[in-house]
Amino acid sequence: MKPRDTQHYAQVISDVIDFTGTNGEDLNDDFETLRKAVDADNVSDISTEELTRIRDHFQSGTDKYKDRVNQLQQVSVPVRILGRHKTMVSAYTDYANACQAMTDSIKPEESTVDADAFNQSEKDQEASIDRFSKAANRVMTNLM
Repeated sequence: MKPRDTQHYAQVISDVIDFTGTNGEDLNDDFETLRKAVDADNVSDISTEELTRIRDHFQSGTDKYKDRVNQLQQVSVPVRILGRHKTMVSAYTDYANACQAMTDSIKPEESTVDADAFNQSEKDQEASIDRFSKAANRVMTNLM
């Protein structure tokens, strides 16, 4: 792979990492609102309109994560790191799927959140983003 292609690959990985942090920050206030309501068992106190807005916001963020999965799957990968790249893509895919599970746990039409699904998706997000971070660090280290 040409040095310029390797630089492009490194830039894509760096962009995904930066985007993930920015998108997570954007979604955090709504996450905290739900986290507190789930913990206090008072999700029904949140209006249907607000739950719908939060679910739509989460769906928009999740769709952006899925776009990054596609970006990672389509980028040209240096052969020497192909295995690590696949591990990284798998972890990011799991992260996007866990985000979708959290989004799906929000049920505005029932004025509720499926607390078990919400809690499990939070754990799954933490585990998969940790795996992604470790794999991305290994990939970036091997590129240097």
